[in-house]
Amino acid sequence: MAKLITTLFDRILFTLSFILGVQAPEFMQQYIQRLAGHLDEAKHQLQQFQIIADIQFNGNLNLMVARYQANTDTAIAQTGGVISAMNDRVISFSNQLSQLQNHDYTTSLYHFVRQIDLTMARATLDDFQLAVPIEVGALLTGAIFAVTILLLQVSIIAALKVTVNKPRDKSPTKSDLST
Repeated sequence: MAKLITTLFDRILFTLSFILGVQAPEFMQQYIQRLAGHLDEAKHQLQQFQIIADIQFNGNLNLMVARYQANTDTAIAQTGGVISAMNDRVISFSNQLSQLQNHDYTTSLYHFVRQIDLTMARATLDDFQLAVPIEVGALLTGAIFAVTILLLQVSIIAALKVTVNKPRDKSPTKSDLST
């Protein structure tokens, strides 16, 4: 009976791990769509400042930011910081999106894990829609994830068995001490 329960548990764990693993590419795709949306919005907002820089500073946004930041009026100086941060955000999102879209699946997955924006990932997870992927990459990801979880489970159980079945040192008895 215990063997049946263990086998059933293994199969359920493998199946759930596989299902979770095949969702990774879909989650990454939805994250990329969210990132692209944030990039478009940041570009749109920055473009409003670029128009002013085109007219007032011969198109040099950095010069405009420097002038804003050098201004003695605190609000204007802080606006320069906001514009600079927005520019940095556009550059960062552009680089991240390029890393995720212009490489093979394995490289993109590596960059995704390495560069993930946790705030954006949480927002993506909040709106995540499950999908039934039929791509080879998704199926491989699911299989690898499921096997990894299964191996981890087997390792933990083996370690626990060794720990539980380990012979304990016996305390010396009175007869051992008398001899």
